[in-house]
Amino acid sequence: MEINVGLKAIKNGGLIKIRDVSLCSLVVILGVILVVACALGLTTSACSSLQPVSLQLQWVTQAQFAGYYVALDKGWYLDEGIDLSIKPGGPDLTPIDLVVDGERDFGTGLLADLCIAVQEGKPVISIGQIQQKNGLLLIAKEASGIKQPKDFVGKRVGVWLGSWEAQFNTLMANEGIALQDVEVISQGFSMDPFIKGDMDVASAMIYNEYHTVLESGLGTEDLNVIDYADYGLGFPGDTLFTSRQLAKQHPDLCIRMLRASLRGWQYAIDYPEEAVDIVLKYDESGVQTRLHQLSMMNEISKLVQVPRRDIGYTDRTTVKQTIYILRQKVMSGPLQPEDVYTNDFWEQAYEQQGETTD
Repeated sequence: MEINVGLKAIKNGGLIKIRDVSLCSLVVILGVILVVACALGLTTSACSSLQPVSLQLQWVTQAQFAGYYVALDKGWYLDEGIDLSIKPGGPDLTPIDLVVDGERDFGTGLLADLCIAVQEGKPVISIGQIQQKNGLLLIAKEASGIKQPKDFVGKRVGVWLGSWEAQFNTLMANEGIALQDVEVISQGFSMDPFIKGDMDVASAMIYNEYHTVLESGLGTEDLNVIDYADYGLGFPGDTLFTSRQLAKQHPDLCIRMLRASLRGWQYAIDYPEEAVDIVLKYDESGVQTRLHQLSMMNEISKLVQVPRRDIGYTDRTTVKQTIYILRQKVMSGPLQPEDVYTNDFWEQAYEQQGETTD
């Protein structure tokens, strides 16, 4: 098959004309030109197979997200053809909304909050349940006399709003406490308002804020802990999720993203000190300390790796129970576990993970 072309290749002002070449010859010539262009720095997106991808965290850079930072630092996302950008979060950011709006490709968030979002019509889906437990607590000072949820009435209670309130709202509903009878305060990064007495009850993760309070000088005997799990609300913790559109249109990306992330999480659990050092390297704020992050990594490992369940696997029964509890008080419409999560990508990523690490 013969074709006529008027291909012009420009290099240092020179002009090369190619005419009347066979299709096979044209392919070879185009390949050579592309290689030369890349070598000369005249690259385009065609010169790179890396796919830009963003991951929105729900909180700041810390050991809570160690697995992702380890995989990033080790180059395991690059191995999967992913040029990952990890975006730290905070109390004023909602990863679910950023993913729904297309501003981020993937996000992290609590499973209970994801259930609420899906029931409200937001097209997101969990592809990996990273934390099988979430470690969320409410704490009050012993001197306050607050020992149980019923003591919250008329008190100032700190809650992270935007991506964290599903458990708190369910707890209040279960205990028969109207939200208007509690002064709910939007809690920020710092635990100073609680420590100084400007907040009667504070939200605290067992792996982070709880230890921050202890490090401030308060002892365990100075605190009353209200554990959600003691009230039947021990929901799973952080999940890795994406939009339903991305999951449908780019299933291979979901598999690759999850495979690298699972590899990072297993390494972080096996080598916690190295994982912490990696996290600290990416902490642009400079406020994190190695001692605190080591403590956090120890607690995070207990939430991520649990007996008789592989890292990242989503248990349908657990999701069903979470939905059932939420539907009793804070969800109005029907919701099935499969509306919230899929193990399809996890199964393929897990099967191929051994091939990647060989």
